[in-house]
Amino acid sequence: MSPTGWNAIFKPWRVEPVTGWDDLGYPLIVNAESGKRVSVHDLDDHEFCNLEKAEPSFIGVLPGDGWTLRWGDGETEKVMGFAVQANGHALPILHQHGDHGEPYYAEPSDGARLDPPRPS
Repeated sequence: MSPTGWNAIFKPWRVEPVTGWDDLGYPLIVNAESGKRVSVHDLDDHEFCNLEKAEPSFIGVLPGDGWTLRWGDGETEKVMGFAVQANGHALPILHQHGDHGEPYYAEPSDGARLDPPRPS
């Protein structure tokens, strides 16, 4: 989780949460070896590339209780539950290969919509 809402991207590939900013405005991260905050430019084995907005962290899960996701072509998929993010958004958790669930990040072009449970 990034308390600032930003992640620092390095090469070779590495992502670190930004924990603050120094007096010159450079991002700070926590050095895993020393436990101290350091500038993104102070890592000997990685080169700082850029910053990207961090996804809000997940803070809980709610049951699916009969909800379904209807795709644009009319196919439906059972919602296993909802992953709740720190910003209040709830993402449907869909069954994936290997019998585990993955939060679904909807794109407008997907044409997907959530259908509530039908009364019995």
